[in-house]
Amino acid sequence: MKTKFIFHILFFTAILLFIYFARQPHAVKFSKDFYYDYESNSIFGKNNLVDIAPEIIEFVHDNVFVAVKQKPKYSYDSMYDYSENYSYKHGIDENYYWVISLAEKKVYGPLLFDEYKILCEKKKVKLKFNN
Repeated sequence: MKTKFIFHILFFTAILLFIYFARQPHAVKFSKDFYYDYESNSIFGKNNLVDIAPEIIEFVHDNVFVAVKQKPKYSYDSMYDYSENYSYKHGIDENYYWVISLAEKKVYGPLLFDEYKILCEKKKVKLKFNN
């Protein structure tokens, strides 16, 4: 009797855990063209090409823009199909910033913080990072 009760509790717990993890979001869709993938920690664009590679520290978005803070793990990895060959001006030990214009379907970056602030003023991006 006691064994049956423990089995039912374990079985019920396993079902709850399965439901919980199955419902976790795998991606955040910004528009029909851009989305953030939790598993790869990357932002993908058209044709599922990586527009912003890992490590994404933070992103904020509205219906017009996506602002991204990134600390690159590496400058290039053959595991990813990059949409563009971009370079990191100060190596991969810096934080870089990106702006995605959803209306233009355009990605700006990688940018240093001062460049990012100038672009935000020019494009009237009002998004703020938490950190």
